[in-house]
Amino acid sequence: MKKKASIILLLIIAISFVNSHSLGRFLIEEPFKRGSIGTAYVTIRNNFNTKLEDVNVKFYIYDLGLMFSSVPNDVSKNDHITQRVFMPIPRNVRPGNYLTKITVGNDHYEDNQHIYLRIV
Repeated sequence: MKKKASIILLLIIAISFVNSHSLGRFLIEEPFKRGSIGTAYVTIRNNFNTKLEDVNVKFYIYDLGLMFSSVPNDVSKNDHITQRVFMPIPRNVRPGNYLTKITVGNDHYEDNQHIYLRIV
């Protein structure tokens, strides 16, 4: 059973492409390009007084049926890590803004945030 953990915070999301970076707090200033691989960096803070094991980040793009995930990592108590998620965007995707759910968690805790991902 997953518990909602508001303690796990998504602090900053930096979306980047090869040779290009933008920075925002759940805001993407620069769009992803169809047929390219976007990269998302998500900083996770653990304010629990215990280590969190196998924490990963997932991006769900609802309308496209796409899901991208980071490699699971441990977060020491009262520490933070940055997770990287590679997101290959298919060439046949229609340009537009897509509602995307970002989930940070493991088998015991989960935190979610929604953003709009722009694809051109």
